[in-house]
Amino acid sequence: MQWQTIKARFVSLWGDSSVKTAVSLYLILRILLTVWAVVALRINPLPEEPDGLLRPYFDQPILDDGIAGLLLGPWQRFDTMHYTRIAAQGYATERDSVFPPLYPLGIRVFGELFGGSHAAYMLAAILISNAACLGLFIVVYRLVADEFDESLSTRTLIYLGLFPVGFYLMAPYSESLFILLAITSVWAASKDKFVWAGVLGLLASLTRLTGWVLIVPLAYEFWRRYLGYGSWKIEPISWYRRNITALIMVGFPPLGTVLFIVYRWLVGLPSLPTIYAEYWYQTTGFPGVDMLTALNTMFLGGSARAGEFTLWFDFFVTLLLIGTTIHAFFRFNRPTWGLYSGLLLLFILLPTSEVKPLYSFSRYTLAFVPTFMLMAEYGRNPIVHRIILYVSLALYLYFSGQFVVWGWVA
Repeated sequence: MQWQTIKARFVSLWGDSSVKTAVSLYLILRILLTVWAVVALRINPLPEEPDGLLRPYFDQPILDDGIAGLLLGPWQRFDTMHYTRIAAQGYATERDSVFPPLYPLGIRVFGELFGGSHAAYMLAAILISNAACLGLFIVVYRLVADEFDESLSTRTLIYLGLFPVGFYLMAPYSESLFILLAITSVWAASKDKFVWAGVLGLLASLTRLTGWVLIVPLAYEFWRRYLGYGSWKIEPISWYRRNITALIMVGFPPLGTVLFIVYRWLVGLPSLPTIYAEYWYQTTGFPGVDMLTALNTMFLGGSARAGEFTLWFDFFVTLLLIGTTIHAFFRFNRPTWGLYSGLLLLFILLPTSEVKPLYSFSRYTLAFVPTFMLMAEYGRNPIVHRIILYVSLALYLYFSGQFVVWGWVA
């Protein structure tokens, strides 16, 4: 009887088009990435010894043997090593202290359940990211069906998952967890579920520093729903309790950022601007300055990121984000998603660097789900669809191959 109930629930769940499409796309991409990582490392095997500059493992074990070496080793790259070190040591290294705690905390909890070794932490990191990626695919499918129509849902997922740096959604990075929390927070607010919106927004800001910007789309949804576009709609008795609760929850996203900053101050860590300036060569400046620095390198012989193909791609996606963010204010039924994209874009354009302009911009693009929704609409045109699909697939293989052999991508 119990088995029949489980089977019936599974069949019912699989009958949901959002689940079926999301799981199918996830499995295809997961298998592709696993096989491609093995191939890339066979073509370009890594030296046995770590390199503190080119291959910084931060004195953590290198997983290069057995099943762990096959499935986990290719993902011991870049930010992942920061996350696993935080999970094991906390913020003992000040350079790690720019990464908010939720994702490494999850790695610590599940890693200890799996045995507490570095391999266990890597397994936990990958499982968290992949579970979040699958959840994100399901949510995005349903969100697109709600905002546009279901005919665009599958195309949006393909464009998102197969975006040239879409492999970061399955890598042991905080990307998929943050985007899942952020998107679901805004969507919950649009459905008048402000308690969920606030809690999810708080968790998002404990995952990535950019999470605080969610207060703006949440505040707009509160204003739209309860203040009637500026005209107070006070209902007897019921208004006060319900609306005050919703208003309090609107303020939750910045709370995570504030708590993180206060914690850093209490334990005596240098300020975030200090860490970014010292280790990431970034300072806060005027939005768009990095674009000028990039143009100087691309066309006038500047030295910042000279010779990097990724600089050209980062510049392209910056233009894409600017264009689609502006379009989002006019295409959607309300400006909520335009505000979401606009505040995210403003925040990531603030850092400036004379050494690394537009650094990691292509990876940050993954959080701009409205951009992929609009791209799916543009993709109704078969020629546009083929261009997006073929170029994305080619760059996806190139960038993911670069990543697993310790080539910087984003």
